[in-house]
Amino acid sequence: MIRAAILLVALASPAAAAPPKWQLTDTGLGPVRIGMTQAQVAKALGSKLTGEAIEDEKVCVEKSAKSLPAVLFMFLERRLSRVSIAKGSGITTRGGIGIGSNAAAVRKAFGRGLQAETNEYEDKPAEYLTYWTVPGKRGYRFETSTDRKVYVIHAGTSSINYIEGCA
Repeated sequence: MIRAAILLVALASPAAAAPPKWQLTDTGLGPVRIGMTQAQVAKALGSKLTGEAIEDEKVCVEKSAKSLPAVLFMFLERRLSRVSIAKGSGITTRGGIGIGSNAAAVRKAFGRGLQAETNEYEDKPAEYLTYWTVPGKRGYRFETSTDRKVYVIHAGTSSINYIEGCA
């Protein structure tokens, strides 16, 4: 469900000016930091956030900003917990890992601490590759497809593990 929402945002985003060359980190994106409120994120981006509650508005919400195509912001209990990027974002993580990078490049950039799990929505060899900067609390998750290419990257709190909704 989340994957579908990310893909819809990527496909529905109109051609816009090139996004800033910010790097996605486990603590945020550009001026946006994990832990911010929706109002703080909107102010930092200089752009209104749009989207709907996945569950209760107070519990779980995913929003996007027109200024950043193919980027989603997940808010849990009114605080930013995760930033997700999809095709069209033009954003990368450390080591230049972005949408379309192959799983081997992710393994090389993130090394031995990378954990691999079966992708719930794709056939093998698709997988989830997770790297914790703070074990179980903060990190990155790369979703790869059957061609071993990254199609979504999540960064932030343990919510990077959420597959559908906020669980």
